[in-house]
Amino acid sequence: MNTDRTDQWEHRNWHVPVMADKITQLLIRPSTHIVVDCTVGTGGHSLAILEAAGKQTILVGIDMDENALAIARERLKPLGRRVILKRGNYGKITELLKDYLGRVDSLLIDCGISRLQITNSDRGFSFDHEGPLDMRFDNAASMTAEKLLKGISFEELRSLLSHFGEPRASSIAKAILERRDSGKLSTTLDLAGAVKAVVKRKQAKSLARVFLAIRACVNNELENLKSALESLKNVLGKGGRACVITYHSAEDTIVKQAFRKYSGKCICPPGSITCRCGRIGIFRQLTRKPLVPSADEIRGNPSARSAKIRVVEKM
Repeated sequence: MNTDRTDQWEHRNWHVPVMADKITQLLIRPSTHIVVDCTVGTGGHSLAILEAAGKQTILVGIDMDENALAIARERLKPLGRRVILKRGNYGKITELLKDYLGRVDSLLIDCGISRLQITNSDRGFSFDHEGPLDMRFDNAASMTAEKLLKGISFEELRSLLSHFGEPRASSIAKAILERRDSGKLSTTLDLAGAVKAVVKRKQAKSLARVFLAIRACVNNELENLKSALESLKNVLGKGGRACVITYHSAEDTIVKQAFRKYSGKCICPPGSITCRCGRIGIFRQLTRKPLVPSADEIRGNPSARSAKIRVVEKM
């Protein structure tokens, strides 16, 4: 991939961390020692967290994107040994954090994509610029958008687009596969063209939903999120907090259901040896309703407009 990391570093102000002040207020306390940023990206949230925390706090940053990690490594370098960066999939946090299990005080998952990734047309995330049908967070992964679309059926694609809220899922799926079958689906603009052929008004919303759905499928985003949430009970120490930022109802529903599941009281019959109802009181929800960005933040950072924050604390 033709990526100039120096140029990316010079444009380090491209990505603004969403609701950084709220997140640091929720995650940083006087006793905070170990913080995990599961989606460190270029280090925006991590930097804000460490600046707000005491000097005893260390941060473990995880990301699949080697280019983002290179920037984060340079950006966080002044913090020295307080930062430990790992390349990996946060869906496997139990493995990645094996040395910290049961000791993590605060953990952050940001389900969004960074501007670094979107603005690099070589990555294939943007529907505004021509690029390959790639969309991988980890460029060593075998699955790409091109491979996905090459083998997907109409019903599978229709279901995928519908799950991510696209009301014209059937028509768009048909248009995409017609282009594929005619040999006219090889770039991001080809994919965007299939959407535009169906959607004549408010195209940006449909384009965003279609690209999000395909990107999420390529990177197994929803499955990784479910796996990470399931692992929180083993990763967090007593009183440890987990904060998740979502940008779409499909993501937010997963987080909301997981937090409710582990925040409820057991309703199994008295005397049961093991819990079978699944309503285990492991977490305490600190945000009964999700936190959202202020109007001022949205004006300054429009990409934050759909963000929602949910936070739990391990009891």
